[in-house]
Amino acid sequence: MTEWDADARQVLITDGNAYVDTQIGVLHGDAHIYQVAGNATPEEQFRVAVNYLHGGLPDEARRRIRTAVMESGLRSAEVAYRWTLAVLSGRRLADLDADDFAALDHAFAMAEDQPSGRFWRCTAVIQRFVGALSDIGPDGRPNPLSCAEAMRCHAELPENDRVEIERHLDQFLAHILEDDAEQHNSERVRAARMAGDRRTRVPKFFEPDPAPPVRKVPVPTPPGTAWRPLAAAAGIALFALWVLLAALAEVSVLAVLLVPVLLGTGGWYAGRHLMERAYLRSRRDAKEAELVRGERSAIERPGNSAPEEGFTETVTAMIDAAFSQRQPADHRRDAFWRETWGLRAALHGDLVDLYAFSGLPAASVAWLVNHHADDIARRWKAGGLDDFRHDRATAPMAPPAFLGGLTALVGAAVISVLTLLGSQFFALLLTAGMLYAAARVGRHGAMVLYGERRRIALDTAEFDRRWEAEQTAHQRRVAWLADRPTDVEMGQWLALDLAYFKRGAMVESRLTSQEVFTHVILTEAAPGTVRARFVGGPFRHSAYTVLLFLLTGGGVRKVQARLEFASGKFVGEQRENFQYRSIVTAKVKEVSVRFDDGQPRVLSDDAEAVQRDKVVRREALELALFDGSKIRVLVDHFGAETIDRLRESPEDLAGLARESSGVSGALRVLEAVAGEGKEWIALELGRTYRRLARRRSMPSAEQTRRITVPPTPRGPHHRQAPGETPGTAVRHRRSGP
Repeated sequence: MTEWDADARQVLITDGNAYVDTQIGVLHGDAHIYQVAGNATPEEQFRVAVNYLHGGLPDEARRRIRTAVMESGLRSAEVAYRWTLAVLSGRRLADLDADDFAALDHAFAMAEDQPSGRFWRCTAVIQRFVGALSDIGPDGRPNPLSCAEAMRCHAELPENDRVEIERHLDQFLAHILEDDAEQHNSERVRAARMAGDRRTRVPKFFEPDPAPPVRKVPVPTPPGTAWRPLAAAAGIALFALWVLLAALAEVSVLAVLLVPVLLGTGGWYAGRHLMERAYLRSRRDAKEAELVRGERSAIERPGNSAPEEGFTETVTAMIDAAFSQRQPADHRRDAFWRETWGLRAALHGDLVDLYAFSGLPAASVAWLVNHHADDIARRWKAGGLDDFRHDRATAPMAPPAFLGGLTALVGAAVISVLTLLGSQFFALLLTAGMLYAAARVGRHGAMVLYGERRRIALDTAEFDRRWEAEQTAHQRRVAWLADRPTDVEMGQWLALDLAYFKRGAMVESRLTSQEVFTHVILTEAAPGTVRARFVGGPFRHSAYTVLLFLLTGGGVRKVQARLEFASGKFVGEQRENFQYRSIVTAKVKEVSVRFDDGQPRVLSDDAEAVQRDKVVRREALELALFDGSKIRVLVDHFGAETIDRLRESPEDLAGLARESSGVSGALRVLEAVAGEGKEWIALELGRTYRRLARRRSMPSAEQTRRITVPPTPRGPHHRQAPGETPGTAVRHRRSGP
């Protein structure tokens, strides 16, 4: 769906479609990625939660999986595995609270009930990691032997499983992954992040769902008072015929029988031809008015919904953008705009009449704008916009039916004259005069009624041909969008991009994994981008501003760049270093944002300034530095037009926006840094040591349960390494009570 704000009018052109800077929002529905029916089974609800996890939204996945387990009793090794990933994804050991450890214990116990298969094996390895990292000393560092054993078990997993675990547990495992393992992982990330024909498919994500074409139906024009002169003419003609027949009856019975037949036959064929010629001339004039002034025949307006706010303006912008792309680059440009003005105005009127009142968003007819723009531009280049001027605008001068009708009229006149010339000449003159008067009186009414019937028939045939062409174009559009990426794919690509960006920044800064205590990565919509989302999911953007904070023992490394999402390129990289004491405050607040030429500008909190400018209220993570400067990361906002209120909650969507931007996870770290300064690292290690005291007092090794992890399936040519056994023994502590 399209969201149009009065203060955001810049038109952007993307793949032939016009959008209005970052306030535009395309909503894709009925994708069944994040939505299930009210009577969905626990398994279906679990699949939705897994989609959230894969899409980079672990908080929502964690909440949904917990609900499926605790309320619906869902249990399996896969549920245990996905639950552990959701709890640990994107989080550090210090971020886990008692509820998180309870969830992990529950998941580990669930996996131990089904000790076989891929998911159990992966869960067992994660349990080893949790146990090893929980076994820390007063300095906050884990036991190296336990970590080495956990890494050995991790290395036995298939590569795809290792990649998935490392991607979700990148923060959790940051200090035990060696740099060579990080380098190997980054090579896999580099290859995976552009897989799946990303360059071609990503732009399709931001294309709106094409609305099915609506058939144009002509609206009959009420005849009004046109029937009155026609009725008067019919009365005069009947009286004239009665006078003529009465006079003929006194002279010749044969003439009485022959003349009415000839008059009726001749009048029908000759009169119909003359009216057809007159109507075709008027239709040519109507086509001229459409080409020059954009005047159209009346059509029905389907639907009774109130038009979307800004629908008319959005359609205008899309038409202008579409024709801008198709205008010639030479001196004929002015002629192109001048000669297509009427057709553009008529197209605008058609789109508003057919779609504005059907409850459809303006963006859904973007494909239709491009279809007609292509057709009009092609006809203009071929010189075919005024073909109607060169066609025969009237019926043939002398078709056989018309000649036959004239012959019948002449025959009736000759018979009447020869019969009445000697005895009833006055009756002959009276009849001729009244027939002429009837023709003059009834001409206008006959043309109105005949022309309206012909207009409906010709318009219907023309509109049917147009609708069939639109149907074909719509089918092509739907087929082109068939491989549009899902939100899950978009989220996975973004996660890989951020991992690639972080690793590249560490390499450029010559930092090892052990030197980076933790990192914070934030994203926001880059200026001048388009955005789209599936029902139940966050907005995805065609470009992001990525902000990375590497927190080391010596200070903070800040790296910022713009990510062009379709190509995966990071451009405009900026670097900055500062001390911990430079961070004064970190908080999430609501700010007033105005878009100037596609650039978001945060206004001051001065009431007068806010009142003077038209603004959008948005949440932002604000980091205030000692020198008075501020670093802001804007969180996506959801306008009323971009929410499916039957299936979505604005509050839930706001939480998804904070999570997808990284603000939710970053706030706690940056608040602690702002409050504690350089001592934050030591204090954080001490807090973690004290919080994990209970887990360090778990049963001893002799009381633990021994679990044998089956080896990874090997190829037929695999040679067993010295000391390698068919099963790898992995020792796990039992979960606490």
